[in-house]
Amino acid sequence: MMAFIPYMDGAEPYFHAGGPVGCLVLHGFAATPDEVRWLGQHLAARGHTVFAPRLPGHGMTPAALRRIRWEDWYAAALDGYRLLASICARVCVVGHSMGGLLSLLLAGDCDVACAAALAAPIELHAARRARWLRFVLAYTDHSDRSGFPARLREEQARRGEPVRGRVRYDRWATQGVAELYALSQVAHARLPLVKAPLLLVYSRNDHVVPAGQMSIVADRVASQIVERHELHKSGHILPQDCEHEKVFQLVDDFIARYG
Repeated sequence: MMAFIPYMDGAEPYFHAGGPVGCLVLHGFAATPDEVRWLGQHLAARGHTVFAPRLPGHGMTPAALRRIRWEDWYAAALDGYRLLASICARVCVVGHSMGGLLSLLLAGDCDVACAAALAAPIELHAARRARWLRFVLAYTDHSDRSGFPARLREEQARRGEPVRGRVRYDRWATQGVAELYALSQVAHARLPLVKAPLLLVYSRNDHVVPAGQMSIVADRVASQIVERHELHKSGHILPQDCEHEKVFQLVDDFIARYG
């Protein structure tokens, strides 16, 4: 008998059939498509075709990330791109955090119209130790004790949505963190391959990915068009924090110009 695999409430992927511009929207590490759902809804309301996949190992149980390699995440992102490319005239990729790293890889490997990376951790020095820590410690606790979950629940209630807070893992598989570090290394090395118009959005108040990493990305890509925007109030979860409407408008305007 096949074992039952838990599926977190709200972790499902989503697709919206729209116009000729396809938008691939990618969530971050240990999170789910719910993290970028509002962003996807915003782009769909603008008439775009939107697909936000659930990346492998996410939205089920933390143990699932112990079986995943970074190539699995990239393969899923590439599948999403190919799907949209088969039904849309042009494809734009938008990713948050780890999803931003995948967006940068796609922009270097595929014919994307434009790409947006939101708080992409191109340098993950703190995650480096996971390469050896995974052999002695299977999981680490990453419960969110900041004020962000309360702000998120308040916004969910205001929108009339289920008040579920963050749909993500509080326990992180150390093996998964090691793969995230490997992904950041690959993305960093391949930045010179990125030639598409690029939007970078980081926050000065982000204590997970310093805003200074935006310059690292901008200085290494080959894109002729690189737009940089620095926020000042948001934490790391840009698509859901207090400046999410500004983030949506930045992405929307960028796609309108280059998508």
